[in-house]
Amino acid sequence: MIREFACWLTTAASGAVGVLHMRATPERLSNTLSITLPDIGHASLRRICNLDEALVLRATHDTIIVTPHGGPRLRQRLVRAVSDAGISFVSPNELSPADIFVESTSDIQARMLYTLARAASADAIALLLEQPARWEKCGAPTTADAPRSNRLRHLIDPPTVVIAGAPNAGKSTLLNALLGRTAAVTSPIAGTTRDFVSANIVLAGLACRVVDAPGFIENNVSENNLSEMSVLEKSSLHTDMNQTNSNPSAMQSAMQSANQAPSSLQAQRAIDQAAIARARQEIHGADLVIALTAPDQAWPNIEHSNILRVRSMSDIAPPHTPRGADSLQLSALTGDGLIEFAQLVREKLVPAADIASDRPWQFW
Repeated sequence: MIREFACWLTTAASGAVGVLHMRATPERLSNTLSITLPDIGHASLRRICNLDEALVLRATHDTIIVTPHGGPRLRQRLVRAVSDAGISFVSPNELSPADIFVESTSDIQARMLYTLARAASADAIALLLEQPARWEKCGAPTTADAPRSNRLRHLIDPPTVVIAGAPNAGKSTLLNALLGRTAAVTSPIAGTTRDFVSANIVLAGLACRVVDAPGFIENNVSENNLSEMSVLEKSSLHTDMNQTNSNPSAMQSAMQSANQAPSSLQAQRAIDQAAIARARQEIHGADLVIALTAPDQAWPNIEHSNILRVRSMSDIAPPHTPRGADSLQLSALTGDGLIEFAQLVREKLVPAADIASDRPWQFW
């Protein structure tokens, strides 16, 4: 007895087209949707449940793919009609690749098709299509293949790249340049970015999640900023008191400001400490960290297993600025070095040698 089910393979949000996967006996499918089924391997337009005209593809004897319009009201009415017929809806997570890709001839082929449907980078396509033959020829990947498999999975699920460094290193400017639009606010004021900003960006063909981390990597940076702020506030308060000694109303206002100053500093400290914690969290979970520094800054002290050191603002760097054998110079404003940067990021995450290998790949 076959397992009967219906499953939406598209998101529940409204869209132009929905994809409904159904499995049941041909009679049940025909009666539920009030249609005549196409021949196996063929697709035809049918008016399903007297609600909408949809393309119906018959994948096998008992499996069809239905593509109605994706409006929420139509989806609701289809769900009700199918459920009333006694066919239960399930989540895609409850189905195996073989349940979804019934046309596959092996478990590896079904897994390949399932992974292919969600691959983030185009370079995954050719590699995935080759996997059934490679698994048949070489067998399953060995433990020696595991590091390569882990790196190649970045082609399926976008890796996280964190741009980290001290305030005013140019992190937000670099993110905006890579994205081609403004996603992060830039300013000459140190510490403008207090929360992380992220964007999905394709770098040399590799889809990545790129994060602009807050510019408070070291605790002493935050403490220094707060100390400077405290001095400024005290100086301002002293000036206000001198200027308002003869004005009782202004004196009262100055005293209120004095009482509020400590709480203001505490709030500032809390914001800065939260930024530090978030930056560290993003760095810890990153697949690659870009240690970014301006020409007049030292390299940030960051511990991570995969780091690319980059010196920014090459357009204003003094002559003979130290580069280092393991670092790159670029200018986010002029674009100089951005192509080389993207290529290095890709090579750090998915080396060309991994793609060129003819070994099988553990892609799930």
